[in-house]
Amino acid sequence: MTKTTPLPPMETMSDVREQVDRIDGELIALLTQRFACMDAAARIKQDREAVRDEGRKAQVLENVKQLAANAAIPVPTMAAMWEMLIETSISYEFEKWDQIRNS
Repeated sequence: MTKTTPLPPMETMSDVREQVDRIDGELIALLTQRFACMDAAARIKQDREAVRDEGRKAQVLENVKQLAANAAIPVPTMAAMWEMLIETSISYEFEKWDQIRNS
């Protein structure tokens, strides 16, 4: 599992909300990096049909399920969230693939 910042003690709802807001910011930063990977994939893949790779999608979902199980967080919820993330990433990559080749 990736190293994360340890949570400080939280005694009030203000403390909890501060940490949730900080974590949300970190998630957005990580998603920005993930979408930069989709930019690179759109540039690298020569065939538009290669953008949707069901084998890779299945592999990513299995990896996430294992990571979620190891982290003791709800596996079905994480799988559903990643399903949406993957499909959004694929749509984004299609848009980028088209932009690169039609500009």
